[in-house]
Formats: sequence, structure tokens, C-alpha cells
Amino acid sequence: MMRKKIPCISAVLLIIASSAQAAHEPRVDDAGDPPEYTVNCPEEATNASQCEVDKGTYVGWRTFATNCQVCHGGSALGSTFAPNLLERFNKEGVDYGRFLYVVEHGYHGKMGAMPAWEKNVAVMKARDDLYRYLKARADGKLPQGRPKRMKK
Repeated sequence: MMRKKIPCISAVLLIIASSAQAAHEPRVDDAGDPPEYTVNCPEEATNASQCEVDKGTYVGWRTFATNCQVCHGGSALGSTFAPNLLERFNKEGVDYGRFLYVVEHGYHGKMGAMPAWEKNVAVMKARDDLYRYLKARADGKLPQGRPKRMKK
């Protein structure tokens, strides 16, 4: 006579909890490929005003200046209550999927809390552009300041 194996209740609960947690965590493969940016700066550029960027990166700068700089500083270098986003991209390896998740759902960390932007249509529409701008800054391709938008 064969016995049916019945999983113990704790194993079932662990599987359910793992599935629920995984459903709420961002995955890069769900986000698709990160958007690319185009920045043209002279080698000696010390300010973004000496540089030209594609439309998306410019919209990202404008979105950052309107919504994010009040906490993260005008150059994304952080403040006493919000982290340096360039370090987050470079040292902590914030990837595209994680970036999208945090912008939409917010973040609670050691320094404070970032609000969820999911109800702000302008920010949600410009998430890819915001990523482009911050990635260009983090990669060291775009200095601080207001960039010029490339002509078509």
C-alpha cells in the first residue's frame, strides 16, 4: 500500500510567503532593457550647460529639478535627509528594475522615507527619462547643472 506524502503546514506557508514576497519585489527582467541616454560634452566641461543631451535625458533633468531635487539636492548628490543617488547607482548597484519599483512605491531607509510617486502622472510618465538623466550623472558623462537639449 502506497502512502501519500502530505507536506507539513510550515513548508506550505513558507512557499506561499516566498511567492507573495517575490510578487512584490522588482525584477530587472520584468522591467525590460534600461533606456539609453545620449550626452555630448566637451572633455573640459565642468557644468551641464556646456553639454547637449537627447530629449529624454533633458526631460529627466527637468523632472528631477521639479520633483526630486528638493530632497536629493540639485545635482542628485544628496542632503542631510536624502541619499546621494549617484552613489546609489554606482556603489549599491541600483538597477533599472529596482529604480522603477522605488519611484513607484517609495522607499523607507536609514535616512528617512521617499514617497511613492505612483499617483503623480507626470513623474510616472517620465520615469524612463528620469533614469536616463540619473544614469548619465552616475556614469560621469553629465556634470551638474542644466543641460542643453539637442536639436533634432
